[in-house]
Order: sequence, then structure tokens, then C-alpha cells
Amino acid sequence: MAEERKLGIVFASGAANRICCLVVYGAAALAAGYKVVVHLVNEGLVAFRKDVLPRLNTQDLGVTIGPAMYVPYIETYLRNLKNAVEKGEFKDWYSYLKELKSVYGDKFKIYACPLAAQLYNIKKEDLVDIVDEIKGAESFLEEVYGGPILYL
Repeated sequence: MAEERKLGIVFASGAANRICCLVVYGAAALAAGYKVVVHLVNEGLVAFRKDVLPRLNTQDLGVTIGPAMYVPYIETYLRNLKNAVEKGEFKDWYSYLKELKSVYGDKFKIYACPLAAQLYNIKKEDLVDIVDEIKGAESFLEEVYGGPILYL
């Protein structure tokens, strides 16, 4: 029997223009048969708050990170993304992630870092329903052992 392929994603930025990579790489890996485990740290954890994640596609430049010279491109990205979501041509990131959880079940796990939760004063009940639980780095690393880890 072949060993299960795994992909770990440490999501640290929380920026609207970075969550795209989390969705795209996570979905691609899941479709290819990988188990995907996401570890939310720092602002990546904040992005998964109930009052934040559902709004990441509808906000302005303030929800992105990038050098000043990228600002015109990031503004274009956000404008196009917002328009596509409003026209129904594209799902918002929260909806995409909920769909991945629904389709792939236990093959797609999202964990919150306990240290980040403590330092940002975030409790499990503050997080969107797709966050499975609060687990430390050692548990995350053990679960994705042998697979690549992306840092976003």
C-alpha cells in the first residue's frame, strides 16, 4: 500500500491577497489525493476569525500585504476579485474553504496555533466553523511528517 501523500501549510500572513495561495495549493493537493493540514499562526489565525474571514474578499487595500510599488497591482487584484464575487463568477475564500472541508472531510484539516491564540487573545469559539481545533506546532509537524510544508 502506498504511503499517504501530505502537504502542510503554515498560514501566517492572513492577507486577502495571500489566502488565494492557501486555497489554490490546498485545493490542487486535495484533488491530487494529498492530505492537507493547515496551521494558522499570527495574522493567519486572525484571518480565520468569524468577523474577518467572510469579509476578506470585500475589503480594500488595508487587508493586503505588499511593497508600495505593488499597490496598483494589488488594487487591481482586489477590484477584480470583488467584482467577480459580486457577479457570482467566483466564490469568496470562506466559501471555497467550506466547500473543500465538505468535499474532502478528514483529508483537509485546519488547526489554530495555541501560542498565537493566546497572544492574539483568540478562543476557538471566535474562529469560523471550518477550524478543526487548536493544536501546537509539534502536532502539526507530526501529522505532515514526510511531506512538504508551505509557508504563506
